[in-house]
Amino acid sequence: MSLDTLADTLEHELTDLLSAEKQFAKLLTQVAKAADSDEVKQMAQEHHAETLQQIENLQAAFEALGAKPERGKVCKAAQGLVEENTSTLKEEKPKGALKDVALISGSLRVEHYEIAGYTSALAVAKALGQRQVAQLLQANLKQEQATAKKLQTAAPQFLKAANG
Repeated sequence: MSLDTLADTLEHELTDLLSAEKQFAKLLTQVAKAADSDEVKQMAQEHHAETLQQIENLQAAFEALGAKPERGKVCKAAQGLVEENTSTLKEEKPKGALKDVALISGSLRVEHYEIAGYTSALAVAKALGQRQVAQLLQANLKQEQATAKKLQTAAPQFLKAANG
């Protein structure tokens, strides 16, 4: 896809976000299985459910635009974040609170990537006067911000536990 217009840019941003969310949905199921604490498992499971809703919101945004995602487009940044997190999941160490710290850290990087993506796409949607798309993106952005806050709030207890 060429980025000749602002509308093209929005479709590109939405395609990127959709690819990212689909990759992160798969990752969240792995994080939930790998977590040692019930709290981290629950956060991953809850965010997985939210991610599925976010995918639906992105698909609705495409419908509102009368557009479709680019075929075969893979978000390379999300792919890198997934690979990084997957390598953590495969490690035999750390265990216990150390593992949960690593999972929270990786998840927080994912959240900040998503926040940046939704913030950018939302600005483009607003510039184009795409109110329905902007509302859908704003809903997803709020969820990502809330998840990042949950992770940041949970991190200190795991850091303390991991530190002995």
